[in-house]
Amino acid sequence: MQIMTPKARSDVHVNLPALQKLDSMLIEVLDSMVDTEYWYVESGSRSGGRGKNNGERQTKKWWLPSPCVPEQGLSQFQRKRIVFQAKLVHQILKAAKSINEQVLLQIPIPMAVMDALPKSGRSSLGEDLYHAITTDYIPIEEIFVSLSLKTEHSVLETMNRLEGALFAWNQRISEERSRRSPARHSWKFMKDSSSELEKMSACIERVETLIQLLKSRFPNLPPTFIDVVKVQYNEDVGHAIVEAYSRVLVGVAFSILSRVAEIMLEDDLVKKPNTPMSSLKFDLSSDVYLAGITETPPGHIRRSLMDQISMVDGRFDAVVKKRGAKQLMW
Repeated sequence: MQIMTPKARSDVHVNLPALQKLDSMLIEVLDSMVDTEYWYVESGSRSGGRGKNNGERQTKKWWLPSPCVPEQGLSQFQRKRIVFQAKLVHQILKAAKSINEQVLLQIPIPMAVMDALPKSGRSSLGEDLYHAITTDYIPIEEIFVSLSLKTEHSVLETMNRLEGALFAWNQRISEERSRRSPARHSWKFMKDSSSELEKMSACIERVETLIQLLKSRFPNLPPTFIDVVKVQYNEDVGHAIVEAYSRVLVGVAFSILSRVAEIMLEDDLVKKPNTPMSSLKFDLSSDVYLAGITETPPGHIRRSLMDQISMVDGRFDAVVKKRGAKQLMW
């Protein structure tokens, strides 16, 4: 005789305790921020601290209190302590974000939304980005630095286009593999189909790499269209709990890092009053603000995407004419 006992789902059983541990670590970090050398005042009232040129520092988040530091700046001990706390929070953020991305991958796209998504990678990406992705001559890093990413809206739009192409290509590969049958098709047809699927798989890898570059460069982007509809139409309670919990932890961790960056910026403005504020940037890997940071990876020349495509298309067309290869239609 067997007695049925309740058993937790494996994904929830693993992820939920991990998120609870990350939650407690965040609380411990916040509780450790006592006896500090910095303090906060309401925006518009900076009489108690020193800032750049003893004046108010303009900030986009005017509703948040402004950090203040002593006239001589933070001590070396205090600065190292803040950096240690920031690095710990950064690791928590990466762990929570990884869990969130994993659970979003497990949530299926609603059938009602699939019909609204692009049916091909070309229509989703647009001609310029499509040619850059499907051509091996252009490194992903150069495509990344050539994208127009001036605003959060443009970055999110690019992410939506890339994810739409991923969905279309993955659907195409699944359909081709499910209906492929050696008994129904000739060997030549099977060979051409396999070659096309291999090219499509290579493009999927390039798009996934580009998405990871965008996520690392813009860590606090709003959710993409596909992620939003997944959460909105999700009917799995376990997925909903893990996704919401991890998303909240990511937001809290990012807010803490933002406040730490403001403190470090204020400290540098006091210690280096003649340094332009636009040239200061906090880097967790070196715990200092770095001047003159460029987004262009070393060894790559920043060129416009159209220049790259024009250069590549000339060589690609020559290869096509020479070998009689077919143009990609997906």
